[in-house]
Amino acid sequence: MAPALHEKGRDLGLSGLSGACPQPLSRPEARQAGLAALRARISRIESGGRVPGRRPVLPLGLAALDEALPGGGLPLGALHEIEGERAEWDDGVTLGFCLAILARLRRFSSNSGSIPPQNILWVSRWGDLYPPALVALGLDPGRFIMVRAKGEADLFWAMEEGLRCNRLAAVVGEVEGLDRLAGRRLQLAAEASGVTAFALHRRFRPRRRGRDASAALSRWRVTAAASSDIEDATFIGRPRWRLDLLRCRGAAPGSWQVEWDNAACGFSLAPALRDGSLAAQPRAKPTATATGAELIDFRQAV
Repeated sequence: MAPALHEKGRDLGLSGLSGACPQPLSRPEARQAGLAALRARISRIESGGRVPGRRPVLPLGLAALDEALPGGGLPLGALHEIEGERAEWDDGVTLGFCLAILARLRRFSSNSGSIPPQNILWVSRWGDLYPPALVALGLDPGRFIMVRAKGEADLFWAMEEGLRCNRLAAVVGEVEGLDRLAGRRLQLAAEASGVTAFALHRRFRPRRRGRDASAALSRWRVTAAASSDIEDATFIGRPRWRLDLLRCRGAAPGSWQVEWDNAACGFSLAPALRDGSLAAQPRAKPTATATGAELIDFRQAV
């Protein structure tokens, strides 16, 4: 470096530079550096300012369940699969579990102090969602945007488009199957917008067939369990399910027997069922009617 240039560099605070100029990057190295910078920029845009690696979670209200999940609750801004156990066409348990999570999400968001998104996009090929069931769980049917798709391709398209809108609280799709490509697109869309997605399987898949690899963050199996016999209940007690966490990133598989409490809007561990519990209860006395028939309490007629 020339003396005059050396003196000028010292005046600019560059006295630590060596006299030799740095070697320019080769073309492959420059390309890799450019790609790394582009990926970092895309990641910042998609995260929307969120801290990387710190995904928001929804506490389910049951310590045994929350402690088993990464971050202390159900990860939000991700895709979750929910499937049933029974071989016949009966998806009421998967629907009930999903609605319970949505009710929990609504309660948790309302307590956060901010004004959370309220609308839920529900995509289905059958359009048979029962509004009174939503009311029973404390959900407003008027907040549900119902989309009836003609086929699986339309259903996945509607879910992905809904996930691009961060003004939705959640996106739910009633699917018959979820291949890896469709699951990957939904997972990426959920991560980009922060909207949580649920894929409800309405077709039973035998265990012996195994399962395809999934891009969803978690996969749950829900099985109906006998509800408790409450003294003041006129028909049945609180819903009970056996939850099997088949897979979840950052968590080990597990099983829980849970009970859902509508009033508290949370899960609790169901007490162990005892054999002969109905037989041990005192029989209700029959009530005579005007026609001479006898009325017996439904819970005792076994």
